[in-house]
Amino acid sequence: MLRVATRSLPATSSLNDEQRAALARTARSWLAAVSSGDIEPSDADVSAISHGFASLYQPTFHHEPEPPSVVRSTIEDQFHRLYYHRKPHTWERTWYRGHRIVKYPCDLWIYQNIIEELKPGLIIETGTRFGGSAFWLGDQLNYHQHGRVVSIDIEEKAKRPAHERVDYIVGSSSAPEVGDQVRSMLPTDGSPVVAILDSDHSYAHVLDELRLYAPMITSGSYLIVEDTNINGRPVYPEFGPGPGEAVDDFLKENSDFTVDLKREVFYMSMHPSGFLKRR
Repeated sequence: MLRVATRSLPATSSLNDEQRAALARTARSWLAAVSSGDIEPSDADVSAISHGFASLYQPTFHHEPEPPSVVRSTIEDQFHRLYYHRKPHTWERTWYRGHRIVKYPCDLWIYQNIIEELKPGLIIETGTRFGGSAFWLGDQLNYHQHGRVVSIDIEEKAKRPAHERVDYIVGSSSAPEVGDQVRSMLPTDGSPVVAILDSDHSYAHVLDELRLYAPMITSGSYLIVEDTNINGRPVYPEFGPGPGEAVDDFLKENSDFTVDLKREVFYMSMHPSGFLKRR
């Protein structure tokens, strides 16, 4: 299918937007069929897909206009799948000052921008795991000599890093009593409050977290839902309803928040449509 499509294309330099969009749609269909096991790719198919992708976007030094959205999303989604599903070589080998930090570096850069702009008095993190991200967040707050991090996890792990700006809570991040503990830590000086949700990714749990922490977020600040990319958005399609679906339903019942797509400046984020800004 793709072999036929790519053979009919003119030279790369003369592809127009319509041809690139058609090629992108063909490539997406082919990749979905391979992923589902409906077809077994041959060497010729692999060669064709490589040629097809090389033809999708060919900017020059002097810049090329933004490609059609289907072309851009095809390129983005394939890199996203490669990065995510090759996790032993990517996000499972990311470290910060000697501590495991299971984050995509470009997302951390977005977080740093938010912290720089808002200078939050409290960052709520659900899902501590190794403690690397809580430690990183504490260091970001140190640059401003302001604010604290509270990180919540159901499991207490040995050797989590200590930080003068980080407090750990052991318990379920969706439990009302944990919410009460966090509420007692809210800034009293009007400083912004940011929340980053990265614990249990099941739909019900994430929706409970959203409902629990949303009232604590200050106007103009962010409620960030991580890993909205799973359940085929575009990775881990077999997961089932999770963070992305929870965000969809939360926004239907809560008009105080809106998706801030302007935060997704690096083309790929592990949290697509997960940066929720309070009005």
